[in-house]
Parts: sequence; C-alpha cells; structure tokens
Amino acid sequence: MEKVRWGFIGAGYIAKKALYPALLNSHEGEIYAVGSRDEARGKELSPTGLVYTDYNELLADPQVEAVYISLPNSLHIQWSIAAMRAGKHVLCEKPAAMNLSQLKEAIAVADETGLIFMEASWNRWHPRTIRLKEIVDSGVIGDVKEIRSAFTYNGLDEGNIRTIYELGGGGLYDLGPYSVAAPIWLMDYAPISNITTDVKWHPGGSDETLRATFDIGGARAETLTSMDTPGTLYFDVVGTKGRVSLLGNDAFVSWNKESSLELDVAGEITVEKFAACDPYQLMADSMSRRIRGGQGWLMPHSDSIAFATVFDQIFAVMGRP
Repeated sequence: MEKVRWGFIGAGYIAKKALYPALLNSHEGEIYAVGSRDEARGKELSPTGLVYTDYNELLADPQVEAVYISLPNSLHIQWSIAAMRAGKHVLCEKPAAMNLSQLKEAIAVADETGLIFMEASWNRWHPRTIRLKEIVDSGVIGDVKEIRSAFTYNGLDEGNIRTIYELGGGGLYDLGPYSVAAPIWLMDYAPISNITTDVKWHPGGSDETLRATFDIGGARAETLTSMDTPGTLYFDVVGTKGRVSLLGNDAFVSWNKESSLELDVAGEITVEKFAACDPYQLMADSMSRRIRGGQGWLMPHSDSIAFATVFDQIFAVMGRP
C-alpha cells in the first residue's frame, strides 16, 4: 500500500511528541509537509523539509491527502472545516470542538464531502483500554455502580495557552477527553444526570481543577481534571460482583511502555499485562488504512457528539467565575 501523505497544521509540543514519531515509524502513512507559523519549528517535524508558513498553502498542495491538526483548541473547528473544504481528510486533536454546535457543523461538512473527520482520542486504540471495556461488557464484575477516573498534572507557566479561556484552555478541555469521557464510552453513552461540580479557577479564566460527578447508566461517576495537582491518573470501575482497575498511575497516558490492569472478582485477583505500544501510531495507521480503502477502526462521530454533549452540560453547571 502506498503510504498516505500527511500534512501537519501546527508544530507544537503535542505534534512533536505524538504524531511525529508515530508516522516516522509507520508503514501506512508518512509526513509529507508541515504547516507552522514558525518555519524553524516546522522543519524539525518535516522529514521532507517541506514547510508552509501559511496553513492555506499547505491545504492547497494536491499531494497532501490528510491533515493532523494540533493548534490551540479554539482553532480546531475552523481549520478542520477548511481542510475538508480543500479535500483533505482530518485527524483533529481533542477536543475536536468547543461545543456541540461547532462539532455538528464540522460533521455536516464531513458528511457532505465524504471525507474522514476524526477526533484524536488516541487512548481508545490502546489494547489495555479495549480490554477494560471487554471485561465490563462481559458482565464478570456485574452491574457497574461506581466509576472513578482522574488525570492531573502541575507546573504550567502563566503564559501557557492551556490557562487561557479564550483559546480553549482549561482542564476539562485538555484532560476531560480522557478522564471525563471515560465513563461515557464505558457506559455506552447513556444519558447523564445529577451533575455536581467543584471548580478552582485559574486567573487566565480557565478551569484549573475540576471535580465533576454525575449519574450514568445506573452508576455514579466521579471524575477529576487538574492542571495544578501532582500527576495522578487512575481509572477504577466497581460492579456488583467485582472491580477492574488500570494500574501504574498511567491510566490515560500509557505510551511505548508496558502496562497492566487488575481484575478482582470475589476476592480472586488477576493481573493482566500488555506489551509496550504506541496508540498514536495505532490510531494513525487505522485512519491511513481506511483512507486507502482498507480496514481500521475509526472513532465514530457519535462518540464525539456524546462527549461534546456532556462537556456542554458540565460547563453549564460550572458557570463562570
């Protein structure tokens, strides 16, 4: 299969850490060009040396077949739509949109053009994540009653875009697509209710720390996102017959290292281990194969719609400082 030629729109930290090494190691896709306002930074991520300082010039290049967008959150939909209008498939960093209305606008363009538009929720491709869902669906832990999930880090400097509300900053946008979205897909997108929130606001206007709880599908979910808390990551699911937990303080960031989960049924504990893998590459390869007409799982629009719906509900309860 001829490799899919990818263009990057944005050449920041996430692009460098995530999709750059994924495509360098891929047999399905390759980095053909990079769009970056900073040409020097763009060249660091362009194996071909081709860099466009104008994103529109990259979109006008007929050799670019798909684009990966890793701009500030507030720009995701604008450039996703522009890319699809230019005939490019789109893999957009999470969150794909600032709200449900924006998301539906982009999905409408994807439906109209027949192009792939997908939110880059890379953790969903991790074999451990897939296995946790299989365990819950099997019924071995009974009916799910409690879900606990968290993703925190600290050390952001004051100028980081993640602190700026107008740019789509905040823990819910940055980390929520992992820890807040987890109960949603785990419980098959059941409606949520009885939302409560406890928020610490950053001076930049974004939510710095958010504890959100809600009922979903007969379970009570307790979620934590924080940009001002030492790194804490967990995903624990408790049912009427047992529990399953992702071990290692890496529930949503296991990347190129071994990982494990623990299953406890009636006091009988089993630990399952998973080989090191790159879920970013698994995601990009799946999409590249689909672009070429092959097989590969794509996260459906309905998942992104469910996440955006819940985020809108949580934001409505949070209010503003």
